[in-house]
Amino acid sequence: MSLVTEHASNTNILGGCHCGAIRFRVKVRKYEAIACNCSICQKKGILHLIVPPEDFELLKGEDNLSTYTFNTGIAKHHFCKTCGIHPFYRPR
Repeated sequence: MSLVTEHASNTNILGGCHCGAIRFRVKVRKYEAIACNCSICQKKGILHLIVPPEDFELLKGEDNLSTYTFNTGIAKHHFCKTCGIHPFYRPR
């Protein structure tokens, strides 16, 4: 499943975890949310906005990130060590 909306391209969006320990900026060129079919994304109800690595910037909190991997270990699911929120991941 995919959801596409029309917005201006090259929009910068700030995001992060609940407690504020992790902050990031992402450049969005196309607003397209994708539903992943893996077990963890389905259980969490996550929709993905996937951007190229060069369009993602971790502003703070690298030392507060923990990473969960499963199956092939290629996708890196990052979460905040303090509040447990899963603010972003590195896709396979």
